[in-house]
Amino acid sequence: MQDTIGIPSWIRSRGMTLGFFAYAFFVAPHLARALKAGLAGSQVILWPGLVILLVMVLEPFALRSKIRFIRRRASEDRRSPQGSMLGVFSVAVIGHFIVTMFLGMLMLDCWGKVGVETTDASAWLAWTLILLMFKEFAAMAMTSGPSVSREPPGHLQEWVADLTLLAFSCVAYTVWWEALFDLDEIATLGIGTKLVILPFIGGLFLVIYLAMRLPWLMQEHFLQPARGRKLRLAMEIGMGIGLGLYPIFM
Repeated sequence: MQDTIGIPSWIRSRGMTLGFFAYAFFVAPHLARALKAGLAGSQVILWPGLVILLVMVLEPFALRSKIRFIRRRASEDRRSPQGSMLGVFSVAVIGHFIVTMFLGMLMLDCWGKVGVETTDASAWLAWTLILLMFKEFAAMAMTSGPSVSREPPGHLQEWVADLTLLAFSCVAYTVWWEALFDLDEIATLGIGTKLVILPFIGGLFLVIYLAMRLPWLMQEHFLQPARGRKLRLAMEIGMGIGLGLYPIFM
């Protein structure tokens, strides 16, 4: 395999995760607050809606490309998936559906197609959700099967896929705070109340977080041994949930 060692391989395998964590820690809460403030008015916010639409359209193609590269790595290393991760993947698929629906609703909100002053909001919302459901089923079909990449691991196409999936995760994380919770309202709660609601928010975020990390889960399934998997999953999810919930205490 051509890229098993070296800085480029490390950046691709670890750098995307670190990039997501850095975005979640330094950027997302502030951007979520700014987006919520912008949506408080009745004006149309064009660019955020276009960004959401772009990442939703490109993400299935990027995920398909990434999975094909992962399969090629597994084939070249003569590895086969060890152990079952059906439960984890089932939660991730459900979370991906939830994330996609919220992305679609926020996109319509940015473009002024939903809201109390919109007469045809229900029609826009219904058709958008139907199209997004078909998009999710199409994405599942695109990523299924045994096909592998024609290009070698580490090719430019894989970097493009990684960056696209990183962009989707960052947008989804921003929507998590903008659409589901009001950070400024939570910040006014007492520490006791925050601790009470923490398990509920943490459980919901876990479902969404696994959806954001589907490529990493595929790498774990195809390229990592079953031995030590519970510890690796616990560490990944623990760090992710910590970064996902820390804005509650800001």
